[in-house]
Parts: sequence; structure tokens; C-alpha cells
Amino acid sequence: MVSRAAGRGRDRAVSTVVDVSLCLLLVSAAVGTLALPHDSPAETSRRPAPAATVEALATGTTSVAYDLDTAGLDGEAGTNAAGELARVAHGSYAGLLAEAAVENASIDGRALSGASDGFERRIRVAVRNVTRATGGRTRIRATWVPYPGAPTRGVVTAGPRPPPEATVAAARMTVPSRFPTSRERARRAARRSGYRGVALVLARATVVGWFPPDDTRLALRGDSPVDALLAERYRRTASTLGTSVADPVGAVEPRRANARLVAALSRRFEADLRSRFDSPNAAADAVRVGQVRVVVMAW
Repeated sequence: MVSRAAGRGRDRAVSTVVDVSLCLLLVSAAVGTLALPHDSPAETSRRPAPAATVEALATGTTSVAYDLDTAGLDGEAGTNAAGELARVAHGSYAGLLAEAAVENASIDGRALSGASDGFERRIRVAVRNVTRATGGRTRIRATWVPYPGAPTRGVVTAGPRPPPEATVAAARMTVPSRFPTSRERARRAARRSGYRGVALVLARATVVGWFPPDDTRLALRGDSPVDALLAERYRRTASTLGTSVADPVGAVEPRRANARLVAALSRRFEADLRSRFDSPNAAADAVRVGQVRVVVMAW
């Protein structure tokens, strides 16, 4: 997928052939400058493992071969030859972790797609190999969420949980997601339209990240199983939000389908923002739809 961030000149972290589709169906993500921790020498000496792992994730690159998962499809669309399902993603470990988190998106705990399950499994294995080189007793958690506590999120973890008695040190970094950076836009919307304005900004950014219209149109007109996987993701997203996009998806009109999703998701966001934040300005300040947070814990 070509993100808006990529259009602004950031390095591509994951790419495939012009296989244009959605999410890891047409694998491509934007990864820009990583925000690495700035520890003093004394702090680093007390907790070298997480800081070293952060650096390894940020600077190391890998290639991940995987197959699209068609288990959620019915009929012929779910039984294509292996050659139609095979994909390869290349990028930094941090960038691929971020993409896996985004691909693992859910609404109210319901997963929107299982197509990238194979990718998620393979990047977990790759990351565990990195942590063995920096101590091994390490857990990594990558989280994409539009704002803290939002009903939609994506999370991927690698490594064991720390034992209850362990002393755990942590290091963090942020990786740009494929979603538009929207905090300033949300702040302006908060001043104009309150919670409703912030919710609308968030919903538009989220839906365009999930279903970029131009790429989505090409994917829906493309080959199986990518077209069927994308249509199924649309169906599940709409169903979870209490709406339907069957007609516009069938007519290959992603902008019309997206408008329905934005309307439904903005209502969901608005209700949640009102219950969670004391003011629209506070809600806007909490927006982080444009980034994935990666936390490394070591013991």
C-alpha cells in the first residue's frame, strides 16, 4: 500500500511488485525516522538489553517470506495455487513490526482480517532471532491505536512474558504508521466542532489508512485472492460498525464505501471520546493515529 507518508518522501520499509491491493495484500508501508531513546551512559549501563534491542530493531533489516491466509474465504477464492498467495516483505525489523501491528487491527476486539496472519508469524520468528543476540529474555510489543483506549487498535508481540518476580527494564521508540498524521488537524477540528470534529478527523484518517481509494480500486478489479480478501475485509469492517458497503464494493466504488465507514466509525469514536476525555482539546492532544509505538522489555 502506498501511504501518504511515503508520498512525502519517506523511505519505503516494505514493498512488493505492482500487486496493488490493501494492507499486506499489496504489501507496502512507510517507515520514516525512528524516535530512539536518549539515555544517559549511566542509564544505559543499568539496562543495556532493551536499549540494545531498540537499536537492533531500528537499524537491522530483514526479508520475510509468507503466504496470504485465505482461511476466511469461501469457495474457489480460498483455494488458489500457492504461487498466487506467496509474498515477500523487506524492511527494518521495527518497520515490519509496525506493519504487522497495523494489519492486526480490530474493532471492539473483533479482527478485521486474517489475511496477514502468516506475515505476523514470520516477523515474530525474525524478531525473536534478534532478541537472542541481545540477551534473549526480551518481550517486544508494537501497538497502533488512534488514541489511548480507542475501540480500534492493532497489536503484535514477540517473545515470552517476563516472570512475575523479574525486574523489568524497558525502552521505547515510535515508528510512523501508514495513517495520516492528524493531531494538528484534530486540534483545529476540536476548536471548530468539538468532539464530533475530532472524531471525524480520526475516522477519515483511519479509513483511508485501511482502504486507500486508488489502491483499493485497483485491488478490487485485480486477481484472486487479493480482490476477495479485500472485499471480505470491507465486509467485516462494515459489519462490526453496524453498516453495509456491499453495493459500493460490488460496484468497485471505494470512495463511496469509505464514506459509509467514516460516518459509522466517527459516531463510534465520538461516543468514546466524550466518555474518555474532559474536553475536545484534550481528545485532540491524545491523537496518535500516525504512529506505532514499540516497547522493548528485558529482564
